[in-house]
Amino acid sequence: MSKFILWTSQNTRASSKRSALVEMGDIVMKLYKCLGLALAGLLFACESPAQTAKADSLLDTNEFVQDWKISKQFTVDVANAMPAELYNFKPNPDEMTFGEQIIHIAGSNVFRFQQITGVEPPFPFDPAKPSPTDKATAIKLLEQSFDYVLKVLPGITSEQLKRTWHIPSWKGRTDPDGRAMILNMFVHTAHHRAQCEVYLRVKRIKPPDYTF
Repeated sequence: MSKFILWTSQNTRASSKRSALVEMGDIVMKLYKCLGLALAGLLFACESPAQTAKADSLLDTNEFVQDWKISKQFTVDVANAMPAELYNFKPNPDEMTFGEQIIHIAGSNVFRFQQITGVEPPFPFDPAKPSPTDKATAIKLLEQSFDYVLKVLPGITSEQLKRTWHIPSWKGRTDPDGRAMILNMFVHTAHHRAQCEVYLRVKRIKPPDYTF
């Protein structure tokens, strides 16, 4: 009996040692794995700083300028799709007319980018004194507004991006900085362009294919 107890005790100690060794091995392997990942990350950062910098940024300036170029062409195509005689059309009394929508896109971009950069715009815009909304005038101002944005966008400084404005009408973000204003104007253009596409559909006119 005593021999059996001794054998059991020795066997238990051996089993415990094996378990401890296995556990220690697992810990060592995990440490090696973590160290390997850390070194791989360090090497990646050292070997390709430009790639990691780009990966940390949603868009660079050149990419964003290209997005505005695409937005310009798509928006002008939508504006051109509506016949001149229907530029005063609106689906209901509470909406802007099609022509007013186009002028609103053009004027808003000029107004905000002039506010951000201080660069003289191609035409004056006063929301209280709307421009004519006939097709020829609307498309002319629309093209000029996009050309103005494409001209000033690459030269916007970090100080201009950080400066803030108080705009009570911007619900949810009443004190945007320059960066937020620029992003909002890109979305604002898409928002009103989409309304114009609905106007076209109401008149049974197929809008231009979505371009991105």
